[in-house]
Amino acid sequence: MRHKGFFLAELLVSIAMLGLLIGGLAVSMNGFSAFNECQWARQRCTAAAQAQLDSITATGRPVEPQELSRLWLDVTVSVERTAADTPWHGLDLVRVVATAQAGPRKVTVRLARYARTEDGGQKTEDGEQKAGDAEQMTKAIRHLSFVVRPLEGGRS
Repeated sequence: MRHKGFFLAELLVSIAMLGLLIGGLAVSMNGFSAFNECQWARQRCTAAAQAQLDSITATGRPVEPQELSRLWLDVTVSVERTAADTPWHGLDLVRVVATAQAGPRKVTVRLARYARTEDGGQKTEDGEQKAGDAEQMTKAIRHLSFVVRPLEGGRS
């Protein structure tokens, strides 16, 4: 009895299964690549936003836009400063939003931190610094200088 037909069928099934396996591997590698690109974009956004917050905390000024674009080419950073309510009077709530494009997706990272006000604290009616505010502000900054809290909806 000859088994030529059985051998041919077995060979064709093996080749088809190998083709499916290679196709599945290619599709999964494409998915992993897109996920990796999103993670790298998120890391760049986080680094840019953190650098902006650190600069504002240390110097009172944001990083220059030219320097940001040199360090993080495809990351757009925006800064919003608002006066903090009690108990954080004398400080500003600084919110930084960094965005980057990762393939078809837009990655957004939002960070916030309390920092000194641009004028150095609250003033009285005649322009003098309030005595207790400077000490309270210094204590609050020491307490919050390394605290960065992510805002809700920071992931896209």
